[in-house]
Amino acid sequence: MKKVIILILLAGLFSACSKVNNGNFGQPATSKDKTMLLALTSYYVNGTTGNDTNTGTSAAAALKTIQAALNKTTNGAGSTIFVAGGTYKERLTWPNSGASSTEPITLTNYNSGVVIIDGDNATNTAQNAMIAISSKSHIRIQSVRIANNIRSFASGIYMSGSGTDVQFTDCKLYNIGWTSNASSRPEPKDNANPFVIIGSTANSYNQIYIGSNEVYNCNTGYSEGLTIAGNVENFLIENNTIHDITNIGIDMTGNYAWTGAPANVNFARNGNVKYNKVYRCVSPIATSAGIYVDGAKWINIEGNTCYENSTGISAGCENDNNSTDGINIRSNFIYNNIEAGIIMGSNAANSKVINSTITNNTLFKNYSKTGWGGEIHLQNTDHLTIRNNIIQSASNIVIVASTNYNSTNLVFDYNNYFSASGSSNTVTFDWAGINGTTYGSFAAFKTATGLDTNSNYSTPSFVSASLPSPNLHLGSTSLCINRGLPSFVAQPGEFDIDKEARVRNGRVDIGADESAY
Repeated sequence: MKKVIILILLAGLFSACSKVNNGNFGQPATSKDKTMLLALTSYYVNGTTGNDTNTGTSAAAALKTIQAALNKTTNGAGSTIFVAGGTYKERLTWPNSGASSTEPITLTNYNSGVVIIDGDNATNTAQNAMIAISSKSHIRIQSVRIANNIRSFASGIYMSGSGTDVQFTDCKLYNIGWTSNASSRPEPKDNANPFVIIGSTANSYNQIYIGSNEVYNCNTGYSEGLTIAGNVENFLIENNTIHDITNIGIDMTGNYAWTGAPANVNFARNGNVKYNKVYRCVSPIATSAGIYVDGAKWINIEGNTCYENSTGISAGCENDNNSTDGINIRSNFIYNNIEAGIIMGSNAANSKVINSTITNNTLFKNYSKTGWGGEIHLQNTDHLTIRNNIIQSASNIVIVASTNYNSTNLVFDYNNYFSASGSSNTVTFDWAGINGTTYGSFAAFKTATGLDTNSNYSTPSFVSASLPSPNLHLGSTSLCINRGLPSFVAQPGEFDIDKEARVRNGRVDIGADESAY
C-alpha cells in the first residue's frame, strides 16, 4: 500500500533509457575516504563553541549551525563540512552543487562524533523536511543522524528535481512520522517519508548511491521508509537496514502523475537493490512489502534478507494500463513474513508484470498468519520464470496463484519444495487463477500443468531451520547442491546471498546459498 506524495505542499521549499537488467548501477564514483576530502575547501561546525560570525575555515573558528556552513559553499565548487558531535535543531536547505564526482560538496561528522539533526523544536519550521535538496548534483551526506520529525508530511531527507552523482552513506534516520502514536490507524492523508528521492522533471536524477544506512522506527502512514519515484535512473541501494516501518520498507515506483515527470520517463529504472536487511515493515491496514516495485523497470533485487514484514518482496503495478518490466528477484533469503514470501504481478485489470524472474531464492515458512495461503502469490504476469528456488512452506500449501488473475507464458522448473507433512502427496497447489483447479499433490500438479518437470520435493537440509532466526545456508548433505538448471550462467555482477560466486563446482545450487560442497 502506498500513497501519493503531495509535492504541492513542498513547492515553496524548492526551486523548481535503455533497458539494463544486470550489472552494478549507481556505484560510488569515487572513494568515500575522508582523507581525500581534506584537499577541498573545508568548513567546520561546532554547536557548542562555534559562532556563525566566524569564518568556519578551521575547528578553532567553527560556525555554530550547519545551515551557515552550507550557505558558505559555492555552486560548482567542492567543499567539505565537518560537523562536531552534538544535537543540531535545524531544518536544512541544500543550496549548491559540487563541481564533480571528485570535488563534491560533503556533509559529514568530525572526528567520528555523533551528529544528530533533530526536528524537535528545530529552526525553519515551515519546512517539512529535515534536509531538503532540489536539483543538486555531486553531493555527499554521510555519517549523520536525522531524527524526531513528527508532523503531517514529515520527511528526513527529501530530494526532488533532477541531477547526478549523489551519495548517502552511513546515516541513521529514525522517529520520522505523521504522528508519534505508533498504534494510530492512518487515513490516506496521513503520510511521512523518512527518505525520498523524486525525479520530477524531464531530466532524470541519476547515479544515486544509498549505502550502509539505517532507517527505523518510523510511522509513515500511507508512505514508505525509503522511496525512489518518478524519473530516477541508475541507482544502487545496498547494505542498508530498514526496519520497524509502519508500511513498505523500500519502494521503487512509477506512473504517478504527482511526481511531475513526463509520462515516458515517469518511472524508476536501471537499479540494483542488494544485500539489504529489511524486517518488520508492517502496515496496520494493508499488505506491505519489505521491498516493493510498483511500475518501475529493469531492477535487480538480489541478496537481501527479508523477514517479519507483511510480505517479503513484491513486484506489482497498481496503475491500470501500465506494466512493470524486467524485475529480477534473485538469491534472497525470505522467511517468516506474515503473508506470502513473494507477491508477483499486477492487481490492476489491464496491467501486468512482464519479462521478469524469480530465481535462486530461499523461501522459508512464510504466511505466518496461517490459513489458505502460500509462499508465492501470483497476480497478472506475462513471461515470468520461477526457477532454482527453495520453497519450504510452514503448511502444506506451497504455491498460490490467486483467483481472478492470469499468468501467461509462465515457467516453473528446477525448484525444490518441502512442506509441513514431509510428504509430496499432501502438498496443495492452489492454481485457481490459471485453470480453476486445486491440486492435492506435487505429482498431480506437475502432470496437469506441465510445470516443474525437473523440480523436486525434498528437505533442503538447512544449517538451522528454527524460527525466528534460521540459518538458511545449505548443509553438506543437502539435495539442493548442484541441482539447479544445468545450463545456468550467472549474469554480470550476480552473486549468491554471501556475495560469493553464484556457480561453484560446475553447476548452480538451488536456493540463495551457493555451497562450497
